[in-house]
Amino acid sequence: MRQNPERLAWVVLLTSFTVCVGLAIGIPLAARWYLLYSHSGELVTLDVQEGTLLYTCPGADTPAGTLGRQGDLCEGREGVQVSTGPSDQGLLSVRPRTTLTTTVATVQLYRSTGLRVLQARAPRFSFSSEPHRVVMRMENGRIRVDIPSRLAHSVLLQIYTPQALVQMTDGSTYVEVNNQQSQVIVREGQALVVALANNTGMPVNRDQRAVVPTGTGLSEVQPAERNLIADSDFAEALGDVWKPYTGDPEIDGESGGAASNAMTERGPVVDLARVGTGHAETGIVQEVNRDIRDFRSLQLHVVLRVLQQDVPVCGSQGTECPVMVRIDYVDEGGGIRSWLQGFYYLPDPNPKPNPEFCVTCNPRNPHIHAASGVWYPYDSPNLIPILSELGPAPVTLKSVQIYASGHTYQSQVAEIELSGQE
Repeated sequence: MRQNPERLAWVVLLTSFTVCVGLAIGIPLAARWYLLYSHSGELVTLDVQEGTLLYTCPGADTPAGTLGRQGDLCEGREGVQVSTGPSDQGLLSVRPRTTLTTTVATVQLYRSTGLRVLQARAPRFSFSSEPHRVVMRMENGRIRVDIPSRLAHSVLLQIYTPQALVQMTDGSTYVEVNNQQSQVIVREGQALVVALANNTGMPVNRDQRAVVPTGTGLSEVQPAERNLIADSDFAEALGDVWKPYTGDPEIDGESGGAASNAMTERGPVVDLARVGTGHAETGIVQEVNRDIRDFRSLQLHVVLRVLQQDVPVCGSQGTECPVMVRIDYVDEGGGIRSWLQGFYYLPDPNPKPNPEFCVTCNPRNPHIHAASGVWYPYDSPNLIPILSELGPAPVTLKSVQIYASGHTYQSQVAEIELSGQE
């Protein structure tokens, strides 16, 4: 028989009251936390642009190879490893599973690159103020990360390298890693770069470059190569910076095609399209008129895709590509010269196929084959020594032209840059 039943009653009463109050407060707080701060997994897509890409799912012992698209990489499991070889390129895209038309981030994987996706999560509910969270680890190689603007939720993307932590919320940034250093170049927006050796960091703004050597702190932020092209992402309507044009069709009454702005999963692009017979040309041109005689480097970067083409390769003279980039410049002798690079997807099955270069061009750059409907990035070598070998050295960059040529074609260009350093 208990000696003090009143005390036991009070203990039970107070304990019950405490539990009741705790539940009354804790359950709403837990529900609020779940609604505001919980995340769900995002869709990670891998597109092969060139060669064969290798990916290793969490728990797998050996990598798998792919020649095309992996629409739901490793079924959303975090920790997937993606690798490219010396002749491979690919595009990694992160999208919410609830709105597949929205792209949170794209990661361009260049040759000889290794990347692991540690985390890719979206806020579970639309009214949450939490950002999309993407965390990656990069051991070697080169990537370009693009985060679109004007998303419903902000983005927090982090890249760990052996030397640094790179953190982005918007814009476009290159990250290049080797055993000696990590290099970060910001083209649009801003990135925070932290040296892991001493936990020091600083913001890197547009057209700036930061280098983090192995085992030391962050080097001084320096200017990056300047982009000489305005409206590189085609955010503005055609007509002001980029002038659309159509060449006279070979056959009277046929369409000359149209150059227009369009919106895709990558954001704004320029669309070059035509349906017809006989030759025609559709394009856009930007006048630059920039003195480049003191430039020691000049490099072209373009992202494009070919959607339709009916002339194999680039025609009998190699001049009818569904995408052609042309750079006009003035040399020291006052002559106007051109440098061209063509892209196509349709091969020629004939015994005597169309040439894979422009017959009338100098230099005769080999046309580049890109898979149909897949975004393809192209980065040229340094053009200054190449242009200087053709004749008198270049002194003035006159204009940049993007066009499609042939009979029936449709192509899109998402971005173009011409980066120069004096």
